[in-house]
Amino acid sequence: MKLAHAARRSAPHRRHAIPVVRLSLAALLAVACSRPPAVEEPAHPAGEESRRIIAQARALIGEKNFAGATGMLEELTGREPSNARAWAVLGEAWHAAGEYERAIPVLEKAAEFEETAPTALYNAACSYARIGRSDDAFALLMKVRATNRFDLTQVTLDPDLESIKDYPRIAGLLPGREEFARPFVEPARILQEWRGEGAGGAFGWIARNIGDVDGDGVADVTTSAPNLNVAGGFAGKVYVYSSRTGRELWSRAGEPGDRLGLGIEAAGDTNADGIPDVVAGAPGGGKVYVYSGRDGAVLLQLEAQQEGELFGRKVSDVGDVDRDGHADVLVGAPGNDAAGGDAGRAAVHSGRDGSVLLELLGERAGDQYGSAAAGRADEGRITLVVGAPDAGEGRRGRAYVYDRLAAEPRFVIDPDELGSNLGGMFVSVVGDVDADGISDIYASDWSHEAKGPATGRIYVHSGSDGRRLLTLTGEAEGDGFGIGPADAGDVDRDGHADLIIGAWQHAGAAPAGGKVYLHSGKDGSLLRAWTGRVMGETFGFDATGLGDVDGDGGIDLLLTSGWSAVNGPRSGRMFIVSGQ
Repeated sequence: MKLAHAARRSAPHRRHAIPVVRLSLAALLAVACSRPPAVEEPAHPAGEESRRIIAQARALIGEKNFAGATGMLEELTGREPSNARAWAVLGEAWHAAGEYERAIPVLEKAAEFEETAPTALYNAACSYARIGRSDDAFALLMKVRATNRFDLTQVTLDPDLESIKDYPRIAGLLPGREEFARPFVEPARILQEWRGEGAGGAFGWIARNIGDVDGDGVADVTTSAPNLNVAGGFAGKVYVYSSRTGRELWSRAGEPGDRLGLGIEAAGDTNADGIPDVVAGAPGGGKVYVYSGRDGAVLLQLEAQQEGELFGRKVSDVGDVDRDGHADVLVGAPGNDAAGGDAGRAAVHSGRDGSVLLELLGERAGDQYGSAAAGRADEGRITLVVGAPDAGEGRRGRAYVYDRLAAEPRFVIDPDELGSNLGGMFVSVVGDVDADGISDIYASDWSHEAKGPATGRIYVHSGSDGRRLLTLTGEAEGDGFGIGPADAGDVDRDGHADLIIGAWQHAGAAPAGGKVYLHSGKDGSLLRAWTGRVMGETFGFDATGLGDVDGDGGIDLLLTSGWSAVNGPRSGRMFIVSGQ
């Protein structure tokens, strides 16, 4: 069952719980009908009292108090028969209670309203499937497909549709091979494409420029599939590829439950052999690994301080902070309890021996400090950035900016009043945006509610004095604009570092097709965009610059579609696209 904006804020990390999807849009994209309800915002929003009742009903559903929830919602729909959201949530409540016969007419009522029609039709199909009326379920799914407003690529993963997932007709609901062959609306020169090994792996979850590891003069790439099953569920796998040839140079798999690669980054040269290395987190197993870029050998294994702290949820290179000739690494543990339950922790570890060089803690319980982490070394100047999506005023999130091994931040970045999850996944030292000779700071709040839930907004602040340089906002509610570290490099050669930003749920050409934007660092203007044309492609799942791969003198771009259904649902794929 499709869930909604109701749970767009991420819950605090729980012991032993590893989030399977990205932070605050998890509820928007979940497919299990048995969970709390969710629907699109209506065109004519209900009044404040109605919204309060619906929110309270959702909370009751989460507590499995279905009688309380349905009683409240039946009263509300009786009083406000045109409240589409109330009808939709009531139908989903009956479904969650296992009362499928009662859910169906209510969901069909919700489907009469334009704003809730696709979700309500899908959820009614779930209820029909549960009572064995497979033909009716499939007929509604065909109606959902016709709306072109709903991502059906996850249909075979939905337990409510188990009875029909093997129907030959299901293929007609999903993108075909010819659609995957033409992924973008705009003309684009694809230099390389890699595809995930199998369904559910989320290949392309994170993709990064790691520098030249094979000695051919071209920067190479690493990526991960943290949900891939390898001799057991959610083992995860990390990969390193040659950008020039596309050849896999090496790969490493985790143990079942590790989710290896949930955090992955370039590590710099940690073992001082002249070849850049890779750092990857396995938060399910409480470990972080530093791998040799040369051959994937394990150089360091770092261990969690506490069980279940999500150690390695985010990792980053930070340069040689202790000046011993070895690049060091930054590791986030947003579930750490040292400063209060889920206050969070981040630590800089020596690349030489793994020892802790700096420990930083969240300000208060629940902050989830360490959910995002980044660092950069520029001509002796080292900057660290750590995100905490539930810190700050109103728990709207905060990013902290530090110099080298300083224990106190030089400045912090806070969102505006519509902020939702700043620092929840992406922060970076993005390059010299204002051309003052000092790299600047990027912080994403891709759940920002500027035009409705999960519109997305990013901020760029001066690395010199902390002032805000740029604010960019997504096109529409639900886009999730603000994905990736944004570090494109100076693509237009005007002396200012530019920004490459994903909007993984953009639906301009297809439901959840995604979009990637290249913005000028000088003034924020849009230089170019690539729009995903395939349903569920989630193009813009990650986005970063790669330098000149094809020798044409221009900067090329590393872009991913981590939930693409190209090799099964959520299998994922990754591209190098010419920036020219």
